Amino acid sequence: MTNQIVTPRSASRVAGLVRIAPDPSVADLVEQHWIVTWTAGQAPIRREVLPDPCVNLSVEPAGRLLYGVGSVRSIRELEGHGMVIGTKFRPGGFSGFLPGPVSELNGRVLTLPEAFGERGERFDAALAAAPDIPAIIAEVTRFLRAQRPPPDPDRRLAIEVASAMRVASPGTQVTELAAQFAVSPRTLQRLFARHVGATPKQVLQRFRRQRAVDRLSEETGASLAEIAAELGYSDQSHLARDFRTTFGRGPSALATLP
Repeated sequence: MTNQIVTPRSASRVAGLVRIAPDPSVADLVEQHWIVTWTAGQAPIRREVLPDPCVNLSVEPAGRLLYGVGSVRSIRELEGHGMVIGTKFRPGGFSGFLPGPVSELNGRVLTLPEAFGERGERFDAALAAAPDIPAIIAEVTRFLRAQRPPPDPDRRLAIEVASAMRVASPGTQVTELAAQFAVSPRTLQRLFARHVGATPKQVLQRFRRQRAVDRLSEETGASLAEIAAELGYSDQSHLARDFRTTFGRGPSALATLP
């Protein structure tokens, strides 16, 4: 079995993946549409994915599904051949499409009728009847545009902070980001619980872990100690503990996987 470890950055190198920019009318909430096709042949493909802390909507062989913010990684085993067409919301971008905080969806996978009721039934039927990929993306865009929640300054702030976290300097603390956006750390915690579905600290840790996986896949000759220091880990042991907790193995073993 082929094993692949995928982050949002390394996904661009995954065979069979195509990304499509969203319609401008929903681009402030939706990061991208993505299409994955695979033909595994006789050797199944096992993908460990380190996703962003965001909601995804997908059209796949199992149905039309809404995925809440997941744990630190997800594992998919792809056999035979197939295709998934997904819509990736920005961290915080799904807030307001359903009542209640986004954190209520954490770890859950819902059918569209389960998520949206009668609206979801009609949406599900429209997606099932769509004849091709452009038609599916058009139906998704039409639904999101029609159901788009009213403007919310708190949601916008949560999206902006999460975006800043992705490019923050290694070692950046939640308190520093709160000060940068002129809110208290407690307010930031509350905003993220409602709009993102993960705590500010969890989001920072997830982005750092993604960077570490990406650095380990680069043939730069950098040592684990150098990568740990570069990414703001206290030392190499801190990096190793983080990876054993996340992957069940240390960074050295991770780096040797195909």
